[in-house]
Amino acid sequence: MPNEPRIFHFPQGIPGFETHHDFKFIPAEDVMLSQLISVRENKIGFILMRPEAYFPEYLDKIDVDDESIKVLNISADTPVDLWVILTMNHQDINKTTANLRAPLLFNMVEGVGIQVILNDDRYLTRQPVFTAENSQPIQEGAVG
Repeated sequence: MPNEPRIFHFPQGIPGFETHHDFKFIPAEDVMLSQLISVRENKIGFILMRPEAYFPEYLDKIDVDDESIKVLNISADTPVDLWVILTMNHQDINKTTANLRAPLLFNMVEGVGIQVILNDDRYLTRQPVFTAENSQPIQEGAVG
């Protein structure tokens, strides 16, 4: 994904924010973080992370259901980008968690996004990011 803001349409919204369908994706430069901000109300937004930064095996195990594939309108050769939502703890950044249970998928050709809920108990909605086994991230940084 180039480092330029881009609008993505989420036909189903994002769980908890179903009335918001268009989001501006703002990638941070030189880090594996980005922002996703509602076009309709800029106070609604998320900090996203590429999961491979701290969970390198995560992408090998994702199984997306047929309905989500249909919503995204993708085929085997469609470029898809995958991100997870972070929950930041402002008092202690070491308590930051990632929602590995519900990643965001982006159809890079058509500008469509969806949050999928994985039916896999290995993934938590609040997976600690900064653990002993994840102590050496691929890249560090902050969304500016």
